[in-house]
Amino acid sequence: MKRLFATRNRTVAQLARSLAQVAATELPVLLEGETGTGKSWVAQRIHRASRPGLPFVVVDCGSIPEGLFPAEVFGHVAGAFTDARRARVGVLARAAGGTVVLDRLDVLPGGAQVSLLRALDERRFTPRGGAVPVALRARIVALVGAGVTAAVADGRLRADLFHRVAGFHATLPPLRERVEDILPFARAFLRREGRRSGRLFSLTQEAETALLAHPWPGNFRELATVLTRACLDCPSGTITAALLGLRTDWDGYASRAAAPRLTLREMMQRYALQVLAQEGGNVSRAARSLGISRRTLLRWREGR
Repeated sequence: MKRLFATRNRTVAQLARSLAQVAATELPVLLEGETGTGKSWVAQRIHRASRPGLPFVVVDCGSIPEGLFPAEVFGHVAGAFTDARRARVGVLARAAGGTVVLDRLDVLPGGAQVSLLRALDERRFTPRGGAVPVALRARIVALVGAGVTAAVADGRLRADLFHRVAGFHATLPPLRERVEDILPFARAFLRREGRRSGRLFSLTQEAETALLAHPWPGNFRELATVLTRACLDCPSGTITAALLGLRTDWDGYASRAAAPRLTLREMMQRYALQVLAQEGGNVSRAARSLGISRRTLLRWREGR
C-alpha cells in the first residue's frame, strides 16, 4: 500500500499509509506532536498528494492578535475600519481550493476560535465590512503541540473546534521513538547539503553512533541544525562525533521523557545501541558484550 512518506519505523509506516489514504479525501486533518517532529512537512506532503499546483497557505495562529484575526483570515473590504484604505483578501480566500494550514491552533485566542469554527461549520465566511459570503473551498490541516487532549480538557482549545478539524487525527511520535529513521534522515540531509554546496559529506562510524545515542529533545529540527553546523565546521567533508558536539550527559532527560510502549525487539535494539555507544562505536566489541553476531548488531544499527 502506498505511503505518504518513507520511514523505517513500523508504527510510523502505518501512519504514513493511513495519511496517504486520507490525502485522497476531503477530510480535515489534525497533526499533533512535539516541536520539530515534522508536522509542517507532513502537511506539505498531504497538500502535494491531494492538491498539487494549488495554493498552500500557512496561518500562524499564535502570532495573530485576536482583534486582527478576522481581517487576516477572512479579509476585509475597503473602509471596513479606520485604516482599511484598500480591500484585503484573507487567508481563506487566498487558498483558492488549495490547503490552509492552521499552525499552533491550540494557542488561538478564544474569540478567534469561535469565528473560525463558524466559518468551518458553514463552509463560508464574510470579509470584515462585507455583505456577500465567500465559499470556503480550501482543505484544512491543523497543527497542534503534544497533549492536545489536555488543551481541550482545560478549555484552551474548544472541544467543538477540535472535533471539526480532527476529521483524521494523527500523532507524530518524537524522534527518540523513531531511532530507525535517524541515520536515513541524516544521510539524506547530507546528500542534499552536498548538492547545495558542491561538496561531499559523510559520517564516521563514531558519528553515526553518537547520533543514535542522542535523545533529540528538539527532534528532526534539532538533528537538522546539528548536521548543518557540522557541515559548516567540516573542511574535509568527513563528519566526526566531535564535530557533532552532542551532549553525553542526557540520562536525566531520558528518565524524564514519557516512556513509549516498545516491543521486546525494539527494547533489545535500543539497549544494543546504548552498548554500542558505550563501546565508542566499536561494533565487534559491542557485539561480543551483547552476545550477538556482528551482523545482527549492524542490522539493528540500520533499523532493520
